[in-house]
Amino acid sequence: MSASGMKTFWILCLSAGMLGARVKAQTTSEDSTKTSWSVDIDEAVVTGERSAVKAQDAMRVVRKLDLAEVAYGNSQTLRDVLRLQNGVRLSQDLALGTGLSLNGLGGLNVQILMDGVPLVGRLGGNIDLGQIRLDNIERIEIVEGPLAVEYGTHSLAGTIQLISKRGGTPETTLHSSLQYESVGDYTQAAGLRWKGKRTNTSLHLSHHAFDGWSVDDPSFDWVNDFVADSGRVSTWNPKRQGQLNLQTVWTGNAWTWTPQLIAMGERIVNRGAPRGPYGDRALDDMYQTLRILPSLRAKTFEDGVLRWDLLASWQHFSRLKEGTTLDLTTLESTPQGPEQQDTTRVVAAMTRGTRYYTLSDTHSVRAGWDIHHETYTSGRVDRGRQDIMNAAAFALMTQTWLNAEFQFGLRQAWNSAFDAPLLPSGNVLIKWGQNRIRGAYARGFRAPTLKELHFRFVDVNHQLFGNNELVAETSNYTECSWSWYRQKSELRSRTFVNSVKDRISLVDQLDGTYRYENISAFYAQGFAIDGTFRHEKWMIQGGFLQTGRKQQLSEGDDLSKFLYTPELTGSVTWHMSEVFSLNANCKHNGSQPRYVSDEENRTVLQNSQPYTMMDIQAQWNWNNQSQLQVGVNNLMDVTNVDIVGGGGAHSSGNSWIAWGRSFVVSASHQIQFKRR
Repeated sequence: MSASGMKTFWILCLSAGMLGARVKAQTTSEDSTKTSWSVDIDEAVVTGERSAVKAQDAMRVVRKLDLAEVAYGNSQTLRDVLRLQNGVRLSQDLALGTGLSLNGLGGLNVQILMDGVPLVGRLGGNIDLGQIRLDNIERIEIVEGPLAVEYGTHSLAGTIQLISKRGGTPETTLHSSLQYESVGDYTQAAGLRWKGKRTNTSLHLSHHAFDGWSVDDPSFDWVNDFVADSGRVSTWNPKRQGQLNLQTVWTGNAWTWTPQLIAMGERIVNRGAPRGPYGDRALDDMYQTLRILPSLRAKTFEDGVLRWDLLASWQHFSRLKEGTTLDLTTLESTPQGPEQQDTTRVVAAMTRGTRYYTLSDTHSVRAGWDIHHETYTSGRVDRGRQDIMNAAAFALMTQTWLNAEFQFGLRQAWNSAFDAPLLPSGNVLIKWGQNRIRGAYARGFRAPTLKELHFRFVDVNHQLFGNNELVAETSNYTECSWSWYRQKSELRSRTFVNSVKDRISLVDQLDGTYRYENISAFYAQGFAIDGTFRHEKWMIQGGFLQTGRKQQLSEGDDLSKFLYTPELTGSVTWHMSEVFSLNANCKHNGSQPRYVSDEENRTVLQNSQPYTMMDIQAQWNWNNQSQLQVGVNNLMDVTNVDIVGGGGAHSSGNSWIAWGRSFVVSASHQIQFKRR
């Protein structure tokens, strides 16, 4: 399809959807400054649901993280929040940023949504969690297991949705905040919220600066003493980030429109150590990332019941890498070779429409479409430009019988490069007093990305290649859970099994090259139990998760033993008064075993050492207008963990986890301008 034809196609899809909007709309808005002790676990969730429902009545178990709670007081990015969640394991690349796995699967198998829009631009298979700032995010919802029927590809492990704060109260509100962390980390943010007769608007801006941080390493002392720039070399590279979020909810007589613009920018500088026989030059890298995400959402209601939910977005992601050689005597900089220069661009357009039908008091249906087109441009892909398109029609039917709800879903997808199967799902929810029993089955599908198919990169140290013979990943996911709710407390247990066929992985070819290959089969299974207890001024949370993984590298090569990893979380919050609160939040990450190939092509077992992360913070609130927080991040001073076992070249090393213990202080204030 030509570029002009594609543009026409998107316009027609959006226009057709908008013409269906004919009924009365309603919107609600809450003041995001409510105190943390008023947070109710029964607040509505929306991810994967037909409409906003209470958490205890959702068809799937939804983990809702309300960022107004004091437990998340020191969190600035999505990385900060997820690192203390059960089932989430973080990986750190000092150039590409932070990635994650969820219940044994990671990277491209975790769907990340921003107000319903899937984020594109994955590096090393991951969205850099450190780039996604939370200054204007109200809550995060996590659904484990595929939501392929509702959201399509990239959700074999689960879905993480970030939901922005809405507009203001009847009074115009100006808010600002400052945060400092003792590792040389600074954040400034400001926003404006106002409400008109038919509009509800919010504007938020933030700037973040990080000076870089180095672990105690004598080699750095030599480097920094050798040159005039005493901070030339850092373990964690210095960076600058900026973010904008502009959103308006416009309420008409028959519909609501929500145009939104999100922009994120980042600049990272990796400064190298002196090189050459005289130490008079250094190799530096600069990485500059930009994400622009405009979107438009429309909703219609009949008698307070949602009928149409329409979403269209366009997304631009670019990452520029510039490699330079710096003369340390003259400070003149010259470009390195072409293999050290690259500009990667991803442009994605999508539209999703859902129609809701209420057939009776016990029977409802929702059906719709989902279309996604993506273009990948880089000097490191075949022919410099590749594109792919996904389209689908889906339907979900919900039937209520006595105290049980049954839901069946189907998604028929089409992919421009691969045959897409028919994807079914089934859910059951049984309500028995204060108990909820759930069962879920879902089939998942993920086509290889353009990078996995067409990537090619060769330099002195690396040779990485895509594979145009890859086949799509498919999965089968089964989950059973039990939940108990009483007032503001709850207890949950969950067991799951996830089998993935033809999982795509970057494989060492043992000749200095890496190539994307299909792994015949991959399995993950686990058991989790967690709970929340609230009583008067106390809130106690805790959880345990045991996840097992095994893989079959090829037909007939079955590593039949599951390798298990335990995780344990705990959180205690004490609201001493309406003004002052204390919180401690910790997570123990158990040893994570894995099979790898050594230099002699033998399969050996590696283990990462266990470690524990802990944060503490205190919070003061005055009149819901001013807030002060002080705390300590990474109290246990974890920086990296050892990886041991096996023998051979790949048998040992370490993995970076975080910079060391740090002290955090933040202050925020808001001013309300009352109307005359």
